[in-house]
Amino acid sequence: MLKKIITGVIIGLLGVILFSGQVVSSGSTQHLPEVTIERVTFKEIVMDPPPLEAGGHILVSAEDFLPLAGGSADWYKNRGILRGSKGATVTAGSLAAEVDGIPRRLEVAPVIVGDKFYIPLNLALEILGWPAAGNGGLAPEPESTGINLPPIRGKGSIHFRYYPVYDLQASYDPAGERLAGELLLAYQNNYSFPLQELHFNLPANGVYGNGAELTVSKVYVNNRPVPFNSRGSSLVVSLPVSLAPRETLFLSLSFTTRVPPAAARLGRSGNTLMAAGWYPLLAPQCGDTWAGMAGTSYGDPYFAGAGYYRVRLTLPSGYTVLASARETGRSDYGTWTVWTFNSEHPIREFAFAAAPDWQLISRQVGAVRMVVASRGEPAVAALDVAGEAINFFQATFGPYPYSYLHLAFIPLDGLAGMEYPGFIVLSNRKSYSPATVVHEVAHQWWYNLVGNDSIHAAWIDESLAEYSTLLFYRRRDPALYQVKLSEIRRLAGQTNQPINLSLDDYGSEQDYRLAVYNRGAGFWLDVEAIAGTGSLQQALAYIQRYYRHEILPPQALVTILTYYGNVMPDLFTAYLWN
Repeated sequence: MLKKIITGVIIGLLGVILFSGQVVSSGSTQHLPEVTIERVTFKEIVMDPPPLEAGGHILVSAEDFLPLAGGSADWYKNRGILRGSKGATVTAGSLAAEVDGIPRRLEVAPVIVGDKFYIPLNLALEILGWPAAGNGGLAPEPESTGINLPPIRGKGSIHFRYYPVYDLQASYDPAGERLAGELLLAYQNNYSFPLQELHFNLPANGVYGNGAELTVSKVYVNNRPVPFNSRGSSLVVSLPVSLAPRETLFLSLSFTTRVPPAAARLGRSGNTLMAAGWYPLLAPQCGDTWAGMAGTSYGDPYFAGAGYYRVRLTLPSGYTVLASARETGRSDYGTWTVWTFNSEHPIREFAFAAAPDWQLISRQVGAVRMVVASRGEPAVAALDVAGEAINFFQATFGPYPYSYLHLAFIPLDGLAGMEYPGFIVLSNRKSYSPATVVHEVAHQWWYNLVGNDSIHAAWIDESLAEYSTLLFYRRRDPALYQVKLSEIRRLAGQTNQPINLSLDDYGSEQDYRLAVYNRGAGFWLDVEAIAGTGSLQQALAYIQRYYRHEILPPQALVTILTYYGNVMPDLFTAYLWN
């Protein structure tokens, strides 16, 4: 279904946008009057709080879902009262119900999860006077269009599964120390309210950039020049007219990025270029604000929604490029070579590394072509463990949808490794550790496929990557697992800080790592002890299905763990602030 949604967008992007040639900082979104949205399917939207599954049926939060279409719900203790074109009374844990005063036996019982009263979706649709279509309220198949929903009112509690299309063209001149690029963006408003502006983050201009500088020179929307304001690490583009939910616009902009001399995530070291956070990246919305950047040099100080990428890079001939996408072509033009890439599916961002003297080895692991670039580092060992890890995590969490996974050993200070979509960089300035490879492969599920707010909720992807690494070694090497478990327990014991503080609130990288990585892994081990390994993996697999290519809100994670794992509030309050 997702492929169908963007097909027209891609065609329009290629046919409508032509390059021709300045509002900033992340701020509150400008909500215009509420609108009613028709012809919506269940699979097309993401709901907050999330739906749940029970015996093949979908459950929705009554007090959040019914008001979307004019209904309402109240509940006290375990009894719920539902109102719409029909009225109903239901009881949590019971199949007995009354609809318009007539006794009814439900197919699945309502349930209370936290402070939410969940009811079967097909019952909710009946209360609203809307027949359940598709699978009659059963959980739809992953690629089905799902259940038709009644007209819904635009509210911040839902958004659509639409993903922008980035078409990037850039050239790198080592002598000029710059990347010069153009971005063509097809953007379909995936929010349930109109937008008057779009916000972008400019990671290169933040503390993260180590002195890099990203300059935007001109912006066009639907072939018309529009005002924009670029200040620091933020770019705000004013739209000529408000963009209604599900409407599409085409934006083009030109930019240059000065790449600093640094063995960093964005930098050049010797003849190696590492480029992450090098272009304007759409800012995601969190509540009623656009997410900006953290002012830290540690952690992941920016995050993004997922998008499709088509990229064309021009570099001096002799360079080899590995990137966050599948290579689709390579053409030589005298002293320059043009590389083209396609992400195949949505990814969080496009990062790449380039060098003229790499040695490449590759291997096919199932449907995934794995490539490692090195200069004498243990490439075969990295390839071996990455292949084992990708097979293990697919069996544990769900399929890896891309046909590529690239690894590169590069000069990188302060980090043993760093994850990007379909692309992992490993520092050649630190001793090689196979556990680092496993951790970064786990991030392909926890960061890329399911994203999170890495500024205020870094614990989600980092602690899950650590826990996933422990799961891998528990199966692969039980003795080594015990060693790693003891080390994580030892380090976790050095802090009592909550695992869910923002990056800035930790104050130092050491405090951040002790809490988020080590104490965070302890959180998941405690959840596993309460829920059981099977129930926890069921919960995590559901997250991978429902939030694939989305950003997982922390409260939604708590709801899912409470439901699938029967985790009580005491455990959350022991680890999580507020």
